[in-house]
Formats: sequence, structure tokens, C-alpha cells
Amino acid sequence: MRRFTALAASALALSLSLTACSSDSSSTDDSNSPDKLTLALIPNEKVNDLVTTAKPLTDYLSEELGIEVEGVVTKDYQAAVEAIGSGQADIAIASAAQLASAEDMYGAHAVLQDERFGADSYAGQFVTNNPDKYCKDEPVASTYAASGADYLYCNGTATPEENKGQGPKGLEALKKIDGETTVAMLGATSPAGYQLPVMAMESQGIDVDSLKKVPVTSNDASIMAVYNGDAEVGFSFWDARSTIDASEAPGLAEKLVVFGYTDMYPNGGVVISDEVPEDLRGQITDLMDGFSEVDPDTMSAIFDITDWVPAKQESIDMARKVNERFAQ
Repeated sequence: MRRFTALAASALALSLSLTACSSDSSSTDDSNSPDKLTLALIPNEKVNDLVTTAKPLTDYLSEELGIEVEGVVTKDYQAAVEAIGSGQADIAIASAAQLASAEDMYGAHAVLQDERFGADSYAGQFVTNNPDKYCKDEPVASTYAASGADYLYCNGTATPEENKGQGPKGLEALKKIDGETTVAMLGATSPAGYQLPVMAMESQGIDVDSLKKVPVTSNDASIMAVYNGDAEVGFSFWDARSTIDASEAPGLAEKLVVFGYTDMYPNGGVVISDEVPEDLRGQITDLMDGFSEVDPDTMSAIFDITDWVPAKQESIDMARKVNERFAQ
């Protein structure tokens, strides 16, 4: 059952940038199917008009379902979840944390996960400019397939023949971090840049509150903080070094070494309201699951993924575990 407070409703009214009316819950036939569905999207800095640019997806769903599907843009992932909870959206594309929240708060259904180049989860990485301190073996060069660049890795995080970014690895090296270590960390809502590293450090008995934190606002900024010597250790997603233009950081590939990975964390995905009939949820899931074969260009350019794949319960449970650890 939905739990939606007046305060949340007020916040939702401010955060939703809806360009159309919400879904009509009235049925058009005896199957109780709605005559309209609303798909909640979050802003994309690469796209000025996300609703228009995502139209291939909404048109595809509309045609295949025989029901109008209209896209709306919300303020952020959490607003998309609240839209599901308030009945202003039927489908939402959200982060893994919000997939779990939507299930727990509103009984929604996480049905698909994003896949990027065959991976539906990722690890946070630990990077340093001081490999002598954190590496128990000699750093090796390995190719990061997504960019084709060669970077340095140690503690078994990669070999010259294999580089998959699978964690956890190298956790014991975190014990080398002490009260004098400068550590670049993202905000508390970042899985790879804060939450997963904090949980990894706690597993090694580190008092995170005692660290000399260097606040950064993005994964590439974390990498640059270590590159510039502002921090000895930085946290980011695997392998955020590829987001740095070589002209901005000469010698980065030789200067920075990844010495460990966190536990794996799921990519985001698709969640559907419990108010959508079960058979219709199945149809939507199957159609979106197959969209990469229909329009791979939209998948890549607009959603920055290569596929949607069935959600794994253990993955959603991992996101739920992190949510619980950092609940306020």
C-alpha cells in the first residue's frame, strides 16, 4: 500500500516538471488497463529536450501496447520515485537506490536494470598516487576496454590479460589509510564515491570520521584531486580515469594506480507502479527489455546504456543494504 504524506506531496508538486496530465486510472475495457501511461525521466545534461528526444521509446511503447505512453521530466531520481508513489507516473527510470526505495515505500516493482557493455553492476575503486604504500605487488598496465587506454593496477585488481573491474579486491590495503591520509570523497549520496568506500573502510576497522577528507563533487574531480596531489587516495567508479582528457592530465596513466575495489553495486533501471495491472507490467517489461534491438542509438545516446536486462533480486537487495546503512 502506498504511504504518501502531505509534506511529500507538497515537495512533489515543486519538483515535478510535468508537461502533461498524469495517468488516467480509469479503464478502457474489462481488463482494467489504463488508457494512458506516464513514464518519468530525469534531466539529462546532454539533452535539452529529454521528452522529445526520448520519443522513440514512448512511441514504441504506445504502438506496441495500444495505450498512449507519455514522457515527463522530474527534478531527480527521488522525484521520479515520488511520482510513482503519488500516482503521477506509472513507470520510472531510476537509480538502484531508488529502485529499492520504490519497492519498499510504495510496493512498486523493479523489473529491469541498466546494462553497459555487458555489465549490470559496477565496483567503486580506490586510486592512489602513492603505490609504494598501498600496493603489495608491482603495478601492472592493463587495457580498460571501454576507452582502449592502458592504466596501472595492483593488488590483483587487473592483469595484462584481464581487466573486468570486479570487486571486492584489495580491501586490506585500506588499512594503510590513517588519520594523516588525505582522502578525496564525493557527497554522501554517491555509491561509488562515498557509500561503498565508507562501508569497505568500516569493514577494515577504519574510523571514517577521523579521515582528512577532501570534498569533491564528481568522480573525475576525485581522480584529479589525486593526480594534482591534493589527496593521496580517491574514490570513484571503475574506471573513472577514462573520463579525464589526456591533455588535461599529462602522465595520468603512469601516475595513478588503482589498488582496490568495493563490493559490486547495481546499475539503475526501470521500476513500475503496483497500480499497473500485472499482465500489463509484464508487457511493458518485455518491450523495454527488447528496446535495445529496436533502437540501440536511443539507448546509447539518451540513456547512456547498451541494454535493459531483467532485474536481479540480489542486486536490488544490495542497493537496499546501502540505503539502510546511510538512511537519515
